[in-house]
Amino acid sequence: MKNIILAILLILTAIVAKSATLTVTSTGDSGPNTLRYALQMCAASTGPHTINFNIPTTDANYNSNTGVWVIAPSSDLPMIMQQGVTIDGTTQTAFAGDTNPFGPEIVIDGSNARDYGFRFMNAPNATLKGLNIRRFTKGAQFYGSANSTVSGCYIGTNETGSTIMGNDIGLEFISGSNNSTIGGTTLAERNIISGNLHIGIRLLDVEYCTVKGCIIGLNREGNDSLPNYDGMSMEGAVRYCTIGGTSPEERNIISGNTDYGLPLFGAGATQNVIIGNYIGTDVTGTLPIGNTYGVLFDDGSYSNRVGGDTDTERNIISGNVGYGVFFYNNGTNNNLLKNNFIGTDYTGRNAVANTAGIIIDGISYKNIMDGNIISGNTQVGIGINITASDSNVIVRNYIGVDVDGNPLGNGLDGIRISQGPKKTVIGGSPEEANIIANNGGCGVYITNDNCTQNLISCNSFYNNGGLAIDLFEPGVTPNDDLDEDSGANEKLNFPTINTIIIDDEGYMNISGNLDVIHPEFHKVEIYKATPDPSGYGEGMQYVCKAYPCVRGAWTATIPNCTSSDLITALTIDLDKNTSEFSKTYGVDGPVFLHEAAHNGLSIFPNPTSGIFEITLPNEHSTIVEIFDNTGRRLKITEVSGNAYFDISEYNAGTYIVRANGRNKVVVKE
Repeated sequence: MKNIILAILLILTAIVAKSATLTVTSTGDSGPNTLRYALQMCAASTGPHTINFNIPTTDANYNSNTGVWVIAPSSDLPMIMQQGVTIDGTTQTAFAGDTNPFGPEIVIDGSNARDYGFRFMNAPNATLKGLNIRRFTKGAQFYGSANSTVSGCYIGTNETGSTIMGNDIGLEFISGSNNSTIGGTTLAERNIISGNLHIGIRLLDVEYCTVKGCIIGLNREGNDSLPNYDGMSMEGAVRYCTIGGTSPEERNIISGNTDYGLPLFGAGATQNVIIGNYIGTDVTGTLPIGNTYGVLFDDGSYSNRVGGDTDTERNIISGNVGYGVFFYNNGTNNNLLKNNFIGTDYTGRNAVANTAGIIIDGISYKNIMDGNIISGNTQVGIGINITASDSNVIVRNYIGVDVDGNPLGNGLDGIRISQGPKKTVIGGSPEEANIIANNGGCGVYITNDNCTQNLISCNSFYNNGGLAIDLFEPGVTPNDDLDEDSGANEKLNFPTINTIIIDDEGYMNISGNLDVIHPEFHKVEIYKATPDPSGYGEGMQYVCKAYPCVRGAWTATIPNCTSSDLITALTIDLDKNTSEFSKTYGVDGPVFLHEAAHNGLSIFPNPTSGIFEITLPNEHSTIVEIFDNTGRRLKITEVSGNAYFDISEYNAGTYIVRANGRNKVVVKE
């Protein structure tokens, strides 16, 4: 029994020998009780270790004006290679009181040693708390040091977070420093990471890291810029990291940085989530303090998410000097931008303009913009540029309206496609429709002949300064015979509307033609329209689709219409090329207003090659008249029950059948 007890005591003694709390009582750079000495003691045995600070106000490097103690190493501090090392500057506050109410009391200043402030090498579970780290090449580097934490620190500023005293790189988590946390959900855990000459935070080849509750690029109060060059950079194989969170306390303010607020670089940058942040505004989300670019996806980064399904995941990406969001270069693909406000304040009602809302460029493809408000920007809402920036998807967005649907236009086009992108999807179904309205230029402008196969379907357009859809060259592109020309979206011919009949039950019967090769392989989308100075479009409300016959004739019936409704239409081919809108058509054309045409008068087949049957709802003798689409009567016959008519002698087109005041459209192929 004595031997067992002795063995237990030896084990406990060994554990105690491996763990230590070391207290710094001097700002000196050598000798006992200094920070350098404490780090040397940590190196002498395995951790965990805690380094506290209890430095008296009589210390030579205490500044009574600022209330801080300045430790200025003359060379790099010892590398930390033990697990579980905590360096806790908040203990100085507990010891001496809150002598600096505006920030940390302990300053680690690299003016005399330009490499590392702190360097953790394969040292997991490390913690930095309550320190002001400034003027190093790298303020703190974590290499292979998983589960580490930095909180309550000022990195790159002075001790009050009011002026720049930058490191080259503020914080660097690299090469397997996974599951680490920067910041927290309380003011005490908030980091101010600003004023750094290159990058505020760098994440390289790490997974499952979290950055939350930090100010990156602004002063302590979040109302003025202290720029990093880049706010934070996510590089290499950086995966499954979360920037921000769903509560206001987890929100990062990433603003005021010289170049990018938040860039993601490289084909290994994937499955990261950016939620709940303000990027380009002040801390209130109402005033611009822009980065040059807000969020950048670059060099093949893929399958990352900005925003999400809930309002709490929304980012405010506004006030940036260049672009709010920039997809760029080398196959950047399959990133999701969802439910964000891009160009507005946090309410979604007031403009806080980026120069451009979203730009997709340099062979970036299959990125998705879903359910965002992209409004109030100085230039375009969305721009897609360069050959092979293909198959990007734009659905359910408000482009030029605020969160309540009120006007908040972008200064130029709502969407502009330039220099060769193909297969863009804008809308696609009533459930995926965008609202594209109030923009200073066109709703959608396709600016080059080599931009083809771009689908524009089921969206709502109104009150844009230019055409709703404009295919290069600017202005209405006239139809040509059989649509044999080429160009932007193949300069696809729009449909012509020949006849509109409205009955007193509110049904509108529309007939028209489509002059293309193989019209039977095309689709016509029909919209209720708003007036446009051009007389073409804009299609405000998608109502139905029609499929032309082999000769191009098509018909449609729309319920719930009035004589004041205007109608326009567009064409979509098998390759998803979409035309401009047709001329707007109303009741001042060949329109007949009569009693119900849906009380039993039927025509079969319709369309017809020449011979068709009329069936009436009763056996009584009825006068049947046939008119062309100018209103000229061609035939008049008395009919009982049903009868056959032959219009083979007449040209293809639309004709009106009238029986006892009821009207029906018949289309001759």
